[in-house]
Amino acid sequence: MDEIRDEGLLRVIGPVGLTASLVNTVIGGGIFAIPAALALTVGSAGAFAFLLAAVVMGLVAAAMAQAGSRVARSGGIYAYAEAAFGPLAGYLTGVLLALTCVLAAGGVAAALVDSLATLSPVLARPLFRAGAILLLFGALVAVNLRGVHAGTQVAAGSAILKFLALLLFVGLGATLVRPEHLALQHAPAVSSLVRGAILAVFALAGMEIALGASGEVRDPARTIPRALFAAFFLVVLLYLAIQVVAQGVLGPDLATSHAPLADALARVSPAGRYFMLAAGAASMLGWLAGDVLGSSRMFFAFGRMGVLPKRLGAVHPRTRVPHYAIVAYGVIGALLALTGTFASLVFVASVSNMLLYVACCAGAWELERKARSLGDTAQPGRSGVIPLLAMLGLLGVLCYSTLRELLAVGAVLVVASILYWMTAAGRRAAQRGAPLPVAAATGRASS
Repeated sequence: MDEIRDEGLLRVIGPVGLTASLVNTVIGGGIFAIPAALALTVGSAGAFAFLLAAVVMGLVAAAMAQAGSRVARSGGIYAYAEAAFGPLAGYLTGVLLALTCVLAAGGVAAALVDSLATLSPVLARPLFRAGAILLLFGALVAVNLRGVHAGTQVAAGSAILKFLALLLFVGLGATLVRPEHLALQHAPAVSSLVRGAILAVFALAGMEIALGASGEVRDPARTIPRALFAAFFLVVLLYLAIQVVAQGVLGPDLATSHAPLADALARVSPAGRYFMLAAGAASMLGWLAGDVLGSSRMFFAFGRMGVLPKRLGAVHPRTRVPHYAIVAYGVIGALLALTGTFASLVFVASVSNMLLYVACCAGAWELERKARSLGDTAQPGRSGVIPLLAMLGLLGVLCYSTLRELLAVGAVLVVASILYWMTAAGRRAAQRGAPLPVAAATGRASS
């Protein structure tokens, strides 16, 4: 089955290429807004929330590396869950991924408009804010309806600016850090710290996206673990530096900022503020363009599977893009942005993302158990301990989610399961062969 799914693919991606791809997918537009949301949640202890999240996500990365060396086919987390537990588990993993993506899209869009409102206060008015969000998603959908090339250009064009802006922020902002802004007046409550870690997990998520191309990785048993750990280390260092600098420059003002990095650089020069606003807007716009490009394909895949209306699986005869799926994804993203804020949407997206990682870690544990039961001794010293520790860490953080957040994600999974069973007969009649790889058909960009 694996050979059929990856037939025709060349294994040409090495450690350096995969590391670069992982870093690019993890560092997204959300980092321009996360520092303020963290400060609002946990005060000046935002860096500690990042460290807690880094420990949990480090275990998740290790579990991913373990599973990736066992399942060397395209699809990433979807492939691991399916290989371990079967098609239904793979499908629900794809549902969690789709939910995470569309919630993140709504949150980043809300953050983008709110940051622009610091330049044009009229955008803070409800009617004008709604108009800006609708115009934003309308433009993103229009660009992606033109074809894959147009959407890719917008997404790729912001990557270089994003990295340069973040490095510039750390370099210039570090000169203005005030130690008293970093001092903890009192130890943060455990609940606040873990809630902050939920936000930080969202910022650190995205490693699974680049692993969707596992079928094209050279020597995956060695390349995937090396690239995962190198990328994770680099991203954690950068994010910690950004949080510390933002907190050290703005102090208590960080929690109320709609454009924290821009407000911090404004203390260097007014030009710095405008540069960071432009860079943040470009980065968030580029992320959204890439997200609509890639994540809408999940709706397309679900349409082709038959669990969603078949029209979502249609392809435009001229542009060859899944036009109905793109429009549907844009409409849902816009509705979420209209009805939520960055922080509220990101908390639910992070809960969904952590459940996605629980599925991955459970898959890694099961794959290891199956390999050992079959007498596999090719990789001595490995066990299911790391995936179990990762699951415990994720579940421990999830315990501090609100009931509303958990119910929102749970309701989607229940509805998705019902649709899966209701359409089972039709899918068996229409499909003779391997189930459609939902996650492999996507290219979700990280937040």
